[in-house]
Amino acid sequence: MLWAFLYAAVSTAAESTIENFIDHGGYVITLDGRIIDQFGANTLLIPASTIKIATALTTLELLGPSHRISTEFYLRDNKILCIKGYGDPYLISERLLEIASELKKRGLTEVESILLDDSFFRLEGLTDGAENSANPYDAENSALAVNFNSVPLIKHDNGLIGSPEPQTPVLDITRDIGSLVEPGLHRLNVSAFTGRNSTITRYRYVAELIAEQLRRQSIAVGSTFNRGLVEAGDTLIYTYHSKMTVAEMIRGCLKYSNNFIANQLFLYCGVKRFGPPATWEKGQRAVAEFLIAAAGLSNRDVTVVEGSGLSRKNLITPAAMIAVLELFKPYSSLLGETQNTLLKSGTMTGVYGYAGYFESAGRLDPFVILLNQKSNNRERLLKLASTHYLYQVEQN
Repeated sequence: MLWAFLYAAVSTAAESTIENFIDHGGYVITLDGRIIDQFGANTLLIPASTIKIATALTTLELLGPSHRISTEFYLRDNKILCIKGYGDPYLISERLLEIASELKKRGLTEVESILLDDSFFRLEGLTDGAENSANPYDAENSALAVNFNSVPLIKHDNGLIGSPEPQTPVLDITRDIGSLVEPGLHRLNVSAFTGRNSTITRYRYVAELIAEQLRRQSIAVGSTFNRGLVEAGDTLIYTYHSKMTVAEMIRGCLKYSNNFIANQLFLYCGVKRFGPPATWEKGQRAVAEFLIAAAGLSNRDVTVVEGSGLSRKNLITPAAMIAVLELFKPYSSLLGETQNTLLKSGTMTGVYGYAGYFESAGRLDPFVILLNQKSNNRERLLKLASTHYLYQVEQN
């Protein structure tokens, strides 16, 4: 048989050089619910972004795939627009313009100022693993955030600042951030620049972008904004339900490995389980509780301190990841597909992983490869695993 020949050839080479593939790591390959090959299956390893599968699974099971996250708009004294966020990670420029249009339809023509209520999240500092760099993957989480808390801009050689996105206007904060970077095309974490210019804050970004989208709908807006709380006497004039369902959010999160989306949902799970406000500790408890109850895991098998994979304190065994993947099968289509393999990668310095499913004759069989070492051998291991899997399929 062809597969027998290929597997024999590859496995002989693998056996003679296995130490060159795995210095510190593990893998598990399954077929029809049974393990057909493994190494270091019970070793606790840093998963990097493969942990997003556990975050996604918890979110889908706790909230439901069709759940939509809300944002509320109130009017105070007919002159202050109060906005209360509940953690929607997809409040992007296009959606804000649509919201502005809806507010106009409801009779809004002028506001003196904007009040931002982000009290639904109560976060003490950045998540573990975040470095507050200018990179968008380090963007700060918040109950009320726009464009994933990152600013797109293009700085020309002559110093002029523009927007690379037609849907996103150039704001005063865009120009202030642009003055601090080199010419080129950028997408930047807003909070990273607060230390260099104290007026650059994620709150200002939210207020300026919403104000500009309102003006584009011919709604007059004053130049001031404040943080505060929605009060009992404020009049609810519009509740926006996210255009994207939780399942659609997760598809984008997994496709682009978006840390901001993953942790917004991680925090939202904590609120769903333990009530507001959202905290990192509630998110940790919600995910741990779910994985213990649904997947039969324990804290000896997995530790999740944040939902994106940024933290090196996240730990999971390959065997535990297989248990997560078994439960994720109904949602497997949310993963990206390549060569009959549904796959999520995880990458940090010294951390390289793959988790997903091999597909054959309509069957989904979970596999995982986690390496915590200098050498990135995951591609070679994936080829070996795929060859072994296909050989076993043919034998059965």
